[in-house]
Amino acid sequence: MDSTDPDRIVRLAVAAALARVADEDSLGLGEGDALERLGAGLREVLRRALDDRVPLTTPDFVDQCRDLGLNREAFDLLGHYLMTALLVHHVGPDALIRVGVLLGTVGRYLPGARPVPHRNGRPVPQRRDVRADNSVVGRYRRAKLPEHLPSAPSWTCTGCGHEWPCATKQSQLLAEYGGARAALAVYLGSCLVAAAQDLPTLPLTRVRNRFLGWLPRARI
Repeated sequence: MDSTDPDRIVRLAVAAALARVADEDSLGLGEGDALERLGAGLREVLRRALDDRVPLTTPDFVDQCRDLGLNREAFDLLGHYLMTALLVHHVGPDALIRVGVLLGTVGRYLPGARPVPHRNGRPVPQRRDVRADNSVVGRYRRAKLPEHLPSAPSWTCTGCGHEWPCATKQSQLLAEYGGARAALAVYLGSCLVAAAQDLPTLPLTRVRNRFLGWLPRARI
């Protein structure tokens, strides 16, 4: 890792990720105790991920995410914000890969979004539970998450169902990272490592082309 102060990187990266979460309320946690608990847990596991001398263990953090009502899609969004924040601090590809593996491991143990029941091809109206609506889980379910996020372990797109990154997400990533193509390649490389672990039967060449083959080549 390029920096000599990993604790500072952890604080700044987690603060930046949670600021986006709080600004959008995309996880439905509000700005109170729930967000503070998530931040404390995230800082602890991120410190471990950035230190290659310690093993990546996550059971306590997984339990915390479940208690907060986070599902896999919500955690993927948080992980995207965190990886984006880390790229600013030039932590290096090895550290980003460890963080990517950590996020993928945690997400694997979180529940997926509840499927909408259908009858005769149409959604079945559900009775509204006011108490559930006021809970953390209820607030999350009402929040509209941005689409075109990766859904592990299948690594399909939550917005269109195609392989992630889909064409729409590729355009979004190019716009978000602008001219920082090397940083985008590092981010996608960490996703590639996590996807290769989730999809061991997929040929490595196909995985590489899927995650990195679409990137524009630098002009000479």
